[in-house]
Amino acid sequence: MTNVLIDQNCKWLANQDNQKLLQNYDEIFIVGDDLKQREYDEALATFCMDNCCELLTADNRAYIHFFTDKRIKNIQISEFVYEHKADRPIYLVKIIN
Repeated sequence: MTNVLIDQNCKWLANQDNQKLLQNYDEIFIVGDDLKQREYDEALATFCMDNCCELLTADNRAYIHFFTDKRIKNIQISEFVYEHKADRPIYLVKIIN
């Protein structure tokens, strides 16, 4: 996948200062801009599947709802970066099919 969707809870990643972290992505989508802010995690999964996106999120349970999209059979979760100000990891969720 060559695109990324940045969840509302880590929107700061889209700031110009963080472009080096996102340099491997062709297109950057942001919840609140490209997808309604109040969408459920199921909608995030469908958006990612339809737009060849990986998801960056601080929500350590967001991936659970990815499996409601029947096209998604496997996902991979890893720590993308640690947000020291909030004392939490930002997770990278990849759809592996």
